[in-house]
Amino acid sequence: MKNVTALLRDSMKVKPASKRGARQKTSTPKGVTRLNFNENNYGPAPEVTKLLIDSIGRVNEYQDFFAIDLKQKIADFYGLDKTAEAASETNEFGENSKPEDYVIIGAGSSAVIDMLGEIFINPGDEVVYCMPSYESFPDMVNDYGGKRVEIPLTADYHFDLDGMYEAVTEKTKLVVVVNPNNPTGTYINGAKIEEFIWKVHEKAARLHPDGDQDVVVIVDEAYYEYVDDPTHYSMIEMVQKGYDRPLIVQRTFSKAYGLAGLRIGYAITQPALADAIMKACQAWNYSGPGLLACEAALDYQDYIKKVKALNIENRNYVADELKQLGFEVVPPAANFIFFGIPEDATAEEREKMDPVRVKNELAERKILIGAPNGHNRVSIGTAEECKMFIAAMKEIVR
Repeated sequence: MKNVTALLRDSMKVKPASKRGARQKTSTPKGVTRLNFNENNYGPAPEVTKLLIDSIGRVNEYQDFFAIDLKQKIADFYGLDKTAEAASETNEFGENSKPEDYVIIGAGSSAVIDMLGEIFINPGDEVVYCMPSYESFPDMVNDYGGKRVEIPLTADYHFDLDGMYEAVTEKTKLVVVVNPNNPTGTYINGAKIEEFIWKVHEKAARLHPDGDQDVVVIVDEAYYEYVDDPTHYSMIEMVQKGYDRPLIVQRTFSKAYGLAGLRIGYAITQPALADAIMKACQAWNYSGPGLLACEAALDYQDYIKKVKALNIENRNYVADELKQLGFEVVPPAANFIFFGIPEDATAEEREKMDPVRVKNELAERKILIGAPNGHNRVSIGTAEECKMFIAAMKEIVR
């Protein structure tokens, strides 16, 4: 077929190839240990697995397109009934907002991100975020003809909030913070993120004094459940307390809940924004069994605490072993570790620690990890998988 490019939307004609693993034309080989997708290798709670098995006979039925039961379950989980009661907002039907009106459901976090682009971005709108970070966001900006405003991470691999703030202009439509960040695994304490959100919206008010536009702040908290800091808190609290500027806080069932293959993500936001976002084409693509499993998964928080504890134990083991092998290990806060070559490494050490070489050598041993941005990223699997990974790393480096 000739000249397919001429048929495409303008933004797709110039979109560069995606760097996301999910967009590569490859499949995972059989019989390998997957430590490359940040999955929860312990899987979901056993009760959730049983429910999935019991529900498989209903796949002939369409799912609840509005996902009302799951939205209500999420709203109950976060106590949004009090938020709705205190608010004076009405939904798109002119009714008083209900707790579930604060919740958006999508076919995974990536689908929710695509929905944001579809709903908010006009060609030329600026989207501010840091890189390296989750590649879904640059993809989304390109898809809809937006302008990527990419701020480098700080020297210690954190989101540069000051740099992002300075980059906000009258053309800024979205500001994105991924916390904890992927692929670096670093996080910023909730108090600093909240301060940043207030500052961004105050600046937006100065840039648009007539109120004709605002900035939508997106905080992606896909790995929130893994953070081991008792002072850290979710930006969902801002929505709970009635924050009235555009704020969208993303979460997923793919990571700590162990349900990545079911593709269910969600976000908490103000009802007016939620109504607008649910107009997107991606809004109805989740599966019926997936909705049922996620409803059930919220009931087993003791299992999530167990998964978190195991992750911390295994994560500390892997981090310590990698340091002993001479790698620079970025302090991790999620279920993966970002590691690379220290600045003072010798030429011989650099050759042994080369990220692509390490990745390929591990693949030959049927262990898959990533090699993004001049580093390696390894997911934290089970204790047995972590020991297998470290044993292989010792062979490769020594």
